[in-house]
Amino acid sequence: MPLTENLKPEEYQAVIGPSLHAVADVAAARGDPDLFNDLPSMLALMTLIRDLGDLYQHHWSAMGQLSASTIFDAAPLAACLVVLQEHELQKESIEPMIQALDTAYVMLREENLLGRERVDVQKAWDAFLDKNMELAHTHMKQAARTVTNIIDTWEVKKEANKK
Repeated sequence: MPLTENLKPEEYQAVIGPSLHAVADVAAARGDPDLFNDLPSMLALMTLIRDLGDLYQHHWSAMGQLSASTIFDAAPLAACLVVLQEHELQKESIEPMIQALDTAYVMLREENLLGRERVDVQKAWDAFLDKNMELAHTHMKQAARTVTNIIDTWEVKKEANKK
């Protein structure tokens, strides 16, 4: 059972939903209408969920009615698991894919490649709070594009260094 099911509905709606919507749009624009075939988009999904989840927790932590931080920590990979399961991939192929996503995400963080997207995620969060969903979605898509561009550039550089 994916841990995203343990998020409260309002948490899922505020964190997972907008991230998935934005990244699915970006993945489709990149040529992958199914999302799961585009590694940079899947990593963007993880990144946006983490960033938006951090903002959500910070905003609502004073109320003390949040899901545990461990659930928020697990949400990026759990959302990827849901995406993979929705496409009816064979169960034995999903686990290695999740492990590869986790490994790649750790590499991105260790290389300090992530962070530029946070400006747009913050703008999206502010728009969510102002109930301007269209503007929020625009900023989330820009954040997803930023992450996919960072990853694409990183992959090109890695390939060039191999030669």
